[in-house]
Amino acid sequence: MATKGPDKAAVKRAASNAKRSQHIQTRKKASDPKPNKIVNKDIKLTEGQAKFIWEKAEPVSATNPAIFRKDVAGAIMKNSEYGLESEFGWVNTLVDPDGEYDDVNNVVAMHWMNAKVKRKHQEMWVAVVTGARETREIYNYMKETKVPADALDKTKKTVLFQSATVEPRKINIEIRKVPNPGQKIAKKN
Repeated sequence: MATKGPDKAAVKRAASNAKRSQHIQTRKKASDPKPNKIVNKDIKLTEGQAKFIWEKAEPVSATNPAIFRKDVAGAIMKNSEYGLESEFGWVNTLVDPDGEYDDVNNVVAMHWMNAKVKRKHQEMWVAVVTGARETREIYNYMKETKVPADALDKTKKTVLFQSATVEPRKINIEIRKVPNPGQKIAKKN
C-alpha cells in the first residue's frame, strides 16, 4: 500500500495564511466593515498642494507612481486610500510639529500608523510599519524600522513655487503689407 503525502493545496494555503498574518489586514473579506476615516482639520491644502505632497513621496518600483508611493519608513501608500485606517491608508502629517500647518514643505505623506508615532523634530524615530513588493504582491507589515533624523527634513528642501522672471525673446520679424488686388507688387533687386 502506497503512503499518501500531504495535500499540496492544503500546504500552499497554510503557507499563504502564515504569510498573510504579517500583513496589516483591515478587511479580510468584502463583507467586513469599511475602514475608519481619519479627519485632520489642522492641515488644509488646496488640490494642487495635496497632489504635490503625494508626488514628493518615493514611488514604488515597477508600479504606477500615481497609485502607489512609499513614505520615509518604506510603508506603501495607495492614493485612493487617503484618510483611511487601512493597509495602504495614508495621511498628511507635519515634518516639524511646531512648524506651519499650511507650508507644503512642512507637510509630508505618511502611512497613517507611522504618522501616529510620537517623534521630535530632527531626532531619530522608530516607525511601526514598513512595506514590501514581491513578484505579484504589494503589502505592508508590522516591523519597527529606524528612521534617520534627517529623512523627513530632506522632503523640506523641495520648493513648490519658485519665482521666475519671464523676459520676452527677441525675434527678427519682417512685417509685410498685403497689396491691394489691383496694385502691382514691386520687386526688390
